Amino acid sequence: MGLNADQGFFILTLTCFAFAISMLWRSILLKPFKLWTTFMHEFSHACAVWLCCHTVTGIEVNLDEGGLTHWKGTNVECAKHAVLPAGYIGSALWGAGTLLSCTTRVATQTMAYLLCAALAVCFFYALCGQTSETEHRFTTMAICLSFGALLGGLATACIADKFETCDIILEACLIWLGTLNMAFATIDIFDDTVRRSDERSDAYQYAKLWPCCFPRCVGAIWLLLSLFVFVGSIVWVMYITGEEDRFDDHWYNWFIGPIVLGFAFVWSTLTCCLPSLSCCFGSKNEGKPLLG
Repeated sequence: MGLNADQGFFILTLTCFAFAISMLWRSILLKPFKLWTTFMHEFSHACAVWLCCHTVTGIEVNLDEGGLTHWKGTNVECAKHAVLPAGYIGSALWGAGTLLSCTTRVATQTMAYLLCAALAVCFFYALCGQTSETEHRFTTMAICLSFGALLGGLATACIADKFETCDIILEACLIWLGTLNMAFATIDIFDDTVRRSDERSDAYQYAKLWPCCFPRCVGAIWLLLSLFVFVGSIVWVMYITGEEDRFDDHWYNWFIGPIVLGFAFVWSTLTCCLPSLSCCFGSKNEGKPLLG
């Protein structure tokens, strides 16, 4: 049995976005979205702290794509069992949840507002919470305001607009953010915990709680879990959207993914062919610090 319009749109858009992300991997154009994934990583740490009934004193996102969650509690060593893996695994789960929200109109709007609420919480911590450096407050606040305006504006437009256009744009936006979150969560796990073993990494600190484990072993387990969540979320979306079509099969609905992919191809080609452009707009974040 062939794909219906919803399934086709989801698979085409996600595939185009995945290739576009790989093409723009070292481009400065992806910088704001890398900061978004750092935000989701740190917010996942914060969620684990709250679930353990401890106190978050600060959440920060750094311009160099690092981040840090400040927290305290009465039984910190016990809480670390949940807080340390929450950054990478929680970020992957947020990405999966974002993709899964692209199954119904209400779910997409609810997820957009839920992410806005998370951004509002982090904005409060950026404004009043603990931070290692003052300049990190402004980076975190900028991320919260820009993505909050984008998601909140689109979700509100979907409620006010009776046509499908806003819903399709919002869904494409969530697919983009979900794919980014899943991709960066998986790649960061490999880069920060498997490819290198650093005392500052979450995996290294988590391995200390289990003397029988090695940091790279912990990282490998997290990597497999992240991949499982990514694949599982795609299969689940395909299953749910296979029941009925939400959108009419208009030709222009299929253009979002290919347009983004085409732009990424042109940009990557130009940066490869023109050294001066690559020097100005190429990313210089190969030495990205470990996420905390």
